[in-house]
Amino acid sequence: GARPDLLLLDEPTNHLDASSLAFLTERLRDHAGGLAIVSHDRALLRDVASEFLDLDPSSDGRPRLYAGGYEGWIEGRDAERARWQQEHDDQVAEHRRLEQAASDARDRLQSNWRPEKGHGKHQRATRAPGIVQAFNRRVEDLEAHRATVPQPPLVPGWPESRTRAGRPLVDVEAVKVEGRLVEPVSLRLAGGDRCVVTGPNGAGKSTLLAVLAAALQPDEGRVLVHSDVRIASLTQEVPSWDARLTPDQLFAQAMGEQGVGDVVSLGSLGLLEPHARHTPVARLSEGQQRRLHLALCFAVRPDVVVLDEPTNHLSAGLVDSLTAAIRASRAAVVVATHDRQLLRDLADWPHLAL
Repeated sequence: GARPDLLLLDEPTNHLDASSLAFLTERLRDHAGGLAIVSHDRALLRDVASEFLDLDPSSDGRPRLYAGGYEGWIEGRDAERARWQQEHDDQVAEHRRLEQAASDARDRLQSNWRPEKGHGKHQRATRAPGIVQAFNRRVEDLEAHRATVPQPPLVPGWPESRTRAGRPLVDVEAVKVEGRLVEPVSLRLAGGDRCVVTGPNGAGKSTLLAVLAAALQPDEGRVLVHSDVRIASLTQEVPSWDARLTPDQLFAQAMGEQGVGDVVSLGSLGLLEPHARHTPVARLSEGQQRRLHLALCFAVRPDVVVLDEPTNHLSAGLVDSLTAAIRASRAAVVVATHDRQLLRDLADWPHLAL
């Protein structure tokens, strides 16, 4: 209301409802002064931001400034990431080539060279200095080569579900939960099915998702989970893990308790850096803990994926990758979210209004 020359906003959309978000967006678009925003809200960024200062890790450790709005940022970031990966791959390949050259030279130096029959033994002595010099040059080349481009950040890998299209998975019949899901809800899920659960706060979206994931028993109705069906549930907040354990230990524990085969390793999912995987959970950021929760969900190659506010604490790039993965998955996917951009991205999915 004071019409300042410069607005500095740190996650301004937190805890706002739909009408408040619309009001805020309109006022920011009409603001005549300068505007700087820190936000994970992709819809807000698309609607109001013209330039993006990206502070994520880069090949030279410096921030990047991208013009062209949200799309310009995404395109520029992806191009930068591709260049970084190519430069790193080139340097790794060159180092391996130099290692092989040094190894070949060492083999020639160590082998017992023998002249052809009829030649004198002095030929061996004549050739030996050249072999030594070649070996020394290869070793010097190897020692002089230093990788100047660091390892790029990991790229998330989303394993494919093992289910088949149309396979019956879960039947929910007229379920009600006292004080939390008042109106009876019925839903049937088969392989490849999609559903976005909508409704105001308190309508029972999280309750329904908990019933679907077999984490909550309904007071009325019934839930039938077909045999050998794997359900992965991402709740709004991470579970209460033993904070002393590392992600690697939690992952091994969870996979052992579930007793499922053909799981995907934590490292191959690309959601946690190696150092984070060996750090106690208590010392991980909210975003790292959220990515660990995602890894636990997708590692089992689930038949049913239940996502409750999946964009919480995740970067825009990771959310875009997750969105693409669930749109392409063979699993049945159920999502409850207030994220405006995710709702736009899933606008063509069937909606269940509570």
